[in-house]
Amino acid sequence: MSEIYLGMDIGGTKLAVLTGTDKGEILEKVKRPTNARRGPWPIIDDLLEMSDEVLQRTGFSLSRIDAVGVSCGGPLDAAKGIVYSPSNLPGWDEIPLKQILSVKLNRPVFVENDANAGALAEWRFGAGRGFKNMVFLTAGTGMGAGLILDNRLFRGANGLAGEVWKIPLIRKGPDDRNPLAFEYLTAGPGLARLAQQALRKNPYSKMLERVGGDIEKVTGEIIGKAARLDDPLALQVLEEAGTYLGWGLAILVDILNPELFVIGTLGIKLGDLLLEPARKAMRESAVKESVKAVRIVPAQLGDHIGDVAALCVALEHYER
Repeated sequence: MSEIYLGMDIGGTKLAVLTGTDKGEILEKVKRPTNARRGPWPIIDDLLEMSDEVLQRTGFSLSRIDAVGVSCGGPLDAAKGIVYSPSNLPGWDEIPLKQILSVKLNRPVFVENDANAGALAEWRFGAGRGFKNMVFLTAGTGMGAGLILDNRLFRGANGLAGEVWKIPLIRKGPDDRNPLAFEYLTAGPGLARLAQQALRKNPYSKMLERVGGDIEKVTGEIIGKAARLDDPLALQVLEEAGTYLGWGLAILVDILNPELFVIGTLGIKLGDLLLEPARKAMRESAVKESVKAVRIVPAQLGDHIGDVAALCVALEHYER
C-alpha cells in the first residue's frame, strides 16, 4: 500500500493543504488566501480546517496519513519546528508550529523552509532527478537556496545553509559598508527596480505601454513579455539582471562545485532571456573546470512546486 502524506504550503499570499503519495502524486488540494496580517493563530486554524476538508474529499481518516510535511518561509528551526519571524508572515515570532500541529493532528509533523523544500521537490521529482549535487534557488519575491550535496539535503551547523540572499555583489566604493546584495539585484522586486530605473532614463519601451505609463506597475512578467517582442530596453534589463545572477552563481560554483543549478520562479517565467546572460557571466567569473561540470536550468515542477515541496518534507523525514 502506498504511503499517504498530508502537505501544507504556507505562503505570504496563499495557503494550500493537500494529500499525496510517496511518488509525488497530488490526490486532492484545498487553497485559501493567507491574509497574513491576521497573525499565526487564525492561519493555523485555517490549516486545520483545510486538513479536514481535504481528508473528506479523499475519503481518508487521519490514521491513514503517514506523516505531515509543512513548507514555510524562514527563518525557522527545522529540527524543533519553530518558525522565527518570516518577512511574509507578520507576528510569527517563535511559533512552535510542529508541536501545535502534532498535538492537533496526532500524526508525525515535519517543518522545513520553502527553499529546502523546493530543493527536495526538484531533486526527487523535477529537474534534479539523478544528480548528486544540486542547488535550487527560489528566485521569486526573494532569493533563497536549498542545497543537495552528496545526495542529501545540507542544512549546515544550525540549519541556515543556503541563505544566499545576503551575498554582497556590488560595492559603490572602497568604504561602502552596505553593498548591494544578491537578492536585492536578482529577485523579482530587484528585477522590477532595474526596469523602473531604466524607464526613468528612457521611457520609450513596450514595458511602459503595457502598464499605461505607470512605471511602478512594471513587473518581471511585463519585462518578459516586452523582451519576447524584442523590446531593446527590456532585453537590456534582463541582460543586466542575468549578469548579476551569474555573478552570484559563480560564487556558489567556486564554493560548492555543484552539477546543477535549478532556478525557480523567474527561471520558469523568463527562461533563457534571463538564464543565458547568467550562464555567460558565470563562465567569465568562476573557476573554468568547475564551470564545465555545471548546468543552469529552470525548475521543472512549475506552479506545482509548492505542493510537491510540502509532500517532500514529509517524505524526506519519514523515510529516515
